[in-house]
Amino acid sequence: MMRSLRNISALAALMIFVMTAFIPEIVFSQTARVLVPAGSFHSILPEVEGEPIVVDSFYMDETAVTNEEFLDFLKANPEWRRSEIPPIFTNNGYLKEWKSDMEPGYEKLGENRPVTRVSWYAANAYCADRDGRLPTLNEWEYSAQLLEFNTEAEMNKFSSGLINWYSGIDVNNLAEVGSTGIETTTGVKDQFGLVMEWVEDFKPIIADELSLDCGTVGRMNTLGSVYSYAASIRYITRMSFNAKITTGMVGFRCAYDEPAPSSQNQNGVSL
Repeated sequence: MMRSLRNISALAALMIFVMTAFIPEIVFSQTARVLVPAGSFHSILPEVEGEPIVVDSFYMDETAVTNEEFLDFLKANPEWRRSEIPPIFTNNGYLKEWKSDMEPGYEKLGENRPVTRVSWYAANAYCADRDGRLPTLNEWEYSAQLLEFNTEAEMNKFSSGLINWYSGIDVNNLAEVGSTGIETTTGVKDQFGLVMEWVEDFKPIIADELSLDCGTVGRMNTLGSVYSYAASIRYITRMSFNAKITTGMVGFRCAYDEPAPSSQNQNGVSL
């Protein structure tokens, strides 16, 4: 009898391990978190030749944080409401399109849209409240490169569309999260085509000879990949921000340290 109980317990433990180890997407409350496996990628910023940037595995929100989700955060954290947030943490544009502290005004913004006009400080506070953090720049960029293209022509078409999108993000008509049709191989959606997003280190330390001018864009573009020119625009735009800035074209999503080792950690990706 005792041996049977031990066998059942062992089987149950094995089933739990298999279920948690092989399911890449875990649903926490409203937002699904997607496992991004460890890997490496080449940045447009200077790097040691032959040594791509290595990124450990992490979880990231499947989609950007919505107005509805941010409203829930404000209900529990009144100090981050528009009328309460200290000026040291934002500028006058904080959530300015909302009707009031606790009314996003869905008739104007639409439902299930990404929250924007949120400072870096507020985005950090939101993610910390969910036991997460903003993704690092390298985590965000690595995940964004996990796209698949069947042909070079398809890559070029995507690249051209991306550059056009960065040139004119329509902040007054943002689409629903998850609606762009752009999804990485790990299931992260809308890293392009919806809004730009805060990252933890949006002002990375770069080489002294780089500056925020057109020449920099040209030098960054020498990689010649599908991402390089659009990425250079993204990097430079981010580096022009300060932590208090609020703009209609910037939202955010959260990242999380992996809760437990899994077999997927070992399936690294090199880009």
